[in-house]
Amino acid sequence: MVNIFILGSEGFIGSHLCRHFAGRGFAVTGCDVMEASPSFYIYHKINILSSDFEHLFAESKFDVCINASGSGNVGYSITHPQSDFDSNTVAVAKIADALKRQQPACRLLHISSAAVYGNPVSLPVNESSALSPVSPYGYHKLMSELICREYSEIYNMPVIIIRPFSVYGNGLKKQLLWDICSKLSTAENITLFGTGNETRDFIHIDDLVVLMELLIEKENFDDGVYNAASGIETSIRTIADLFVKYFPGDKKINFSGHNKYGDPVNWKADISKIKALGFSTAKNLEEQVKSYINWYCTMSGLM
Repeated sequence: MVNIFILGSEGFIGSHLCRHFAGRGFAVTGCDVMEASPSFYIYHKINILSSDFEHLFAESKFDVCINASGSGNVGYSITHPQSDFDSNTVAVAKIADALKRQQPACRLLHISSAAVYGNPVSLPVNESSALSPVSPYGYHKLMSELICREYSEIYNMPVIIIRPFSVYGNGLKKQLLWDICSKLSTAENITLFGTGNETRDFIHIDDLVVLMELLIEKENFDDGVYNAASGIETSIRTIADLFVKYFPGDKKINFSGHNKYGDPVNWKADISKIKALGFSTAKNLEEQVKSYINWYCTMSGLM
């Protein structure tokens, strides 16, 4: 049985990882900063910045550690850069050092972000493309990657890094889909940033967790970096049209023509590396956006 430790287990990605790996027969341990009483995995409440990670790693032995912790809010990073640095960079150094001291053979799968690319000069962007963040969040994720590389190259820690692009799915309470739902729930006509021609590369959370299991099974953890995406470029206007189509009522979505500071303009990932491992997306974007709208409306009492 594989023993897996998931940092940030109560967040959007972390909670899906816990359910997925527990369902696959892994022995799952999670930790996060909030109160929780999960029934199907061991849980530790911690303070991500002051907790004793060495104590956690000394207490139980793990085969794999997935770091799904930290802040994932670009806007918050702009207004609170020190806090974002602490959660996305300082905490990673503490995690890596605790692993080095207590469990040097434990494999670390670190979740970074496509935000490290900033605004790519050409598409699709591959793992060797220039890294030029446009937000504190992107800079801090890049720093976290450098910390992982430091521990891999100097201390021979087994590490891999994934760079998720636009992760979405039922339960996500932030970012584009949540923002559109929140606005449409209170108004017939809404306005979004940008022109609508901006693009993203969306990957459903279910596809992401399958990819992460595939990496654990097939990767040798030698400081490799992998894009996590669908490889499909989708305009924000396309997403807006799906909301007009499926959200209850007669809705209209406009665009301000002004870009939001810190957001990239266009994204499309080269996913050749993960396809070579056997990865392919299973989730259809239109069907899953419709599912997200139904989830939101049910949760909010709109249906």
